[in-house]
Formats: sequence, C-alpha cells, structure tokens
Amino acid sequence: MRILLVGFACSPDHGSEQAITWSWAWSLSQQCEVWVITHPEYRQNIEDYLAKHPNPNLHFCFVQLAGWMNPWDTHQLGKLRLHYLLWQQEAYRVARKLHQEKAFDLVHYVSWATISSAPQFWRLPVPFVWGPVGGGQVAPTAFRRYFGVAWRSEFLRTLRVKLLPWIPAIRKAVQQSAMILTINPETVEVLRLAGARRMEMFNIFGIADEHIPEVFPKREPKEYLTLLWASRFEPRKGLPLLLEALEGLRDLPLRVLVAGDGPLRRFWEAEVIRLNLADTVRFLGMVNWHQMRGLYLEADVFVFTSLQDTFGNVTLEALAQGLPVLTLGHQGVGYQLPDAATLKVPVTTPDEVVTRIAEGIRKLYADPQLRYEMGKAGWEYVKANSQSVRAERMIQLYRRILAVRENPSVEKLPTR
Repeated sequence: MRILLVGFACSPDHGSEQAITWSWAWSLSQQCEVWVITHPEYRQNIEDYLAKHPNPNLHFCFVQLAGWMNPWDTHQLGKLRLHYLLWQQEAYRVARKLHQEKAFDLVHYVSWATISSAPQFWRLPVPFVWGPVGGGQVAPTAFRRYFGVAWRSEFLRTLRVKLLPWIPAIRKAVQQSAMILTINPETVEVLRLAGARRMEMFNIFGIADEHIPEVFPKREPKEYLTLLWASRFEPRKGLPLLLEALEGLRDLPLRVLVAGDGPLRRFWEAEVIRLNLADTVRFLGMVNWHQMRGLYLEADVFVFTSLQDTFGNVTLEALAQGLPVLTLGHQGVGYQLPDAATLKVPVTTPDEVVTRIAEGIRKLYADPQLRYEMGKAGWEYVKANSQSVRAERMIQLYRRILAVRENPSVEKLPTR
C-alpha cells in the first residue's frame, strides 16, 4: 500500500503529538510505502535520524507557510491555532499534487488529534482515515476554581464543543471519513451527533518497541516514596489537586518531582511555598523526552491530574517503565488505561478528589507489593500494545477499508 500520512507536528526526539506522527510513520513504513506531510519545525531532527537510520519506504514533504502566516510560537496559542488552520489549507493543496504523482491508496490524518479543526483531505479520491480524534471532552464545572481567570476561556471552549456537531465543515469531514479513530467516549458522542457512521476506539499512540524494557524494571526499596508529575503548566493540568493532597500526607516520607514548564510556573511554585511543601516538591523545569526515561526509573508512582485532556500519552510512557499510575478516572485515561495498572480517582467534587488522591498515595506507600504488581501489569500491557503491534492492527484495518471500497458487500466496517 501507498499511504499518505498528514501530521502537523512530527519528530523522532519528542513525545506527545510529535511522537504520534513520527512513530506511526516509522512503524507503518516497515510494511507500506509512506509519505508524510508535516510542518518543518523539526525537519533537522527528522533528517538527522534518517541519515543514521535510512528507510527507503519513508518519505517526507515539509509544508511551510510564507511571511506573517508562518510563526511557530507555542507561547502565543491564538496565533499558533490560526497558523494551524492556514497550514491545513496549504497542506491539502500539496497533497493534491502529491497524489497525482504517487497515486496513494489511502490518506490518514493523525495530528493534531482534535475534532475542533476539520481537515479537508477527505476530498482526495481515496479513502480518508481521521484519527486519533479527541477534543470532545470538557472540564468538570465543579473544578472551575482551579482555572482562575482561565475559566472564561475554558467555558467558551465547552460551548464550542457543544456546537461542534452542527458546524458544517466538521459534519462534512465526519460523514465523508472512511473511518474515524477515537480516543475517549466524550468524543465518540460528539462524532455521533455530527453524523459519524464508521468509528472505532483506537488510540494509535503506542510505545516504540525499542523503548520498552525487555526485562521488567525493578526498583530498590527506599525510605521514601517518589512521586512523578509531568506536563505543561496550565490550568487544565490540575497540579494543585496533587499539592492539596500532599497537605494531608505530612506524616509520610515523600518526594515529588514536577517536570515541565508553562505560564503557571511562578504561580504553582508560590503555591508550594504557601502550602509549606518546599522540602517535598522539586520543580525540574523542561525535561526532554530522552531525560524523562531516567525520571520514570527514579520514581515509584506516576500521578496524572488533568481535568481536561484527550488522553495523556505520558501515562503510557510511565507504564512502559513499570510505574503504577494514579490518575483521575475520566476522559481518555479513564477509558484507555488498564485497571490492573492504575488507581483511578472518580471525578466528583474537588474535596473528594483531593481526599481520594491522598488515600491513593497512602495506599501505594504502604504496599510495595501492590506497586510492583501494578507496575508489572502496566509494563505487560504496553508490551502487548506496542507501536509495532498497533501498526499491524492498523494495516489490517486499512486493508478492510480498501476491500470495502472495492466491494461494499465484502465486509462491514465497525460502527458506533
């Protein structure tokens, strides 16, 4: 098969959205001929990697806007989003020309993984696969105080999510897709209202086989419990939930590592001081993807507190390194992560959530055997769902899509 992948962000040296496009392209190219349309922000990373690891089945087409339309500034999200919409239009024009030359069998749009911006690639005369698609989830209203002045933006986003099923461009893209791959149940419902006929719960993000330890990582007993939290410092990521839980755990020998950066860094650092947790919580700043592996091995528990998130690929990275995960039990992580490897806190009220997080930490501190069993279950889950395994499943799905296109009576595709 000749596959055209479209991913706005792509890099072999990053996690999150960049890793989704890269790992998918690399895995599929083991069996298919793959062309990737992406933004050139990480072009040097890609070319350096391919120079060391030549792959004749993998080709890149870097699409860049000109002049004022081309800023790549992640600190100006409004400008970046406008840039993304304009980039989609230019990428589609490039895709049309590329298809005339290469005659692709199928086009798959993978990044950004959001339903909010409908891609136009379904207009190509080949089956269009869209996903992983998220973005249908919203922040629970009961937690608005954790957003501060940002709640206005979050509230407006919630209104937009409710309107998404009725936006003509999104309805058209949804209804013209040969298959939509979804990540969380909230997005499934939005897609259903928009008229989606062919959906499948399929989180295409898997850990590359070479990044999964062959032997389960063992952790030596320590006098203290190390918790790891990693994400961008913005209101929806919910770090204060963990900080408030730590107030009730002063009798335990805990160490908390916080990796990341963002607009709330000074505020959250001040909150740590206000809560008298400076001896417990250590801010590490931005940590690159390769350094994160060392942190996973140093930690005993990974804590994920996002109040609004499509999924959270970082949780899979933690599971791959044998870490039990303590998480809020909603949205993508609530649905996708295995129960045997996670403690999932029901999202009810702020006070109850903070109490449950504290109880979960206390439980994991008191029971090293439980930590071991959860970590082992997570590691085994990731091994069984590695990127190569997921790629094989996706290739089979591609073949089913193409078979149905040739003969609609041959097989029905999944519907929801």
